[in-house]
Amino acid sequence: MSHVRVIFHLDMNSFFASVEIAHNPTLKGKPVAIAGNPEERRGIIITSSYEARAKGVKTTMPLWQAKKLCPNLIVLKPNGDRYREASNALFSILFSYTPLVQQVSIDEGYLDVTSYLKEIHPVKLAEAIQERISSELNLPCSIGIAPNKFLAKMASDMKKPNGITILRKRDIDKLLWPLLFKKCMELGKGLLINGLKIIL
Repeated sequence: MSHVRVIFHLDMNSFFASVEIAHNPTLKGKPVAIAGNPEERRGIIITSSYEARAKGVKTTMPLWQAKKLCPNLIVLKPNGDRYREASNALFSILFSYTPLVQQVSIDEGYLDVTSYLKEIHPVKLAEAIQERISSELNLPCSIGIAPNKFLAKMASDMKKPNGITILRKRDIDKLLWPLLFKKCMELGKGLLINGLKIIL
């Protein structure tokens, strides 16, 4: 990968829930969810920890349904100030490696690290960034490595949480198409459940 651009896509894992766990370590290992209105059964799950997801809790799920699936679910109100502070600290770390950082949301961004890789392998750099975020912010993240942003984004989705994945153009047939096919099938299933028919 030394003769092409090297793009990282960094995606924080279950960001809001992870920030709350970092703020209150007693929540570690427990099913945690962030909901828009925890006092009302009509509240919607914004995000959840991986322990909650293992019980079937999903983003946009009604709170009553999430609690039915996971009776011991710990539900917290969103704390925007806390998440913005964590995001600012995260991107300060990323900018310390390269000025070529594109923030695309509060918890994800792209880094062009091509010029940084004269003496270090991209996986080693990704590991260093991942370890620094973990040690300084106590937050997990996944990093996709590829020659362009599209493939880097796909790569970061392949291993969560705390994954690092390289996706080269020659890997598309083996790795990317099966992933895209799976997403299409999931989309088709969702549309059929909602009374729509599509042809795949």
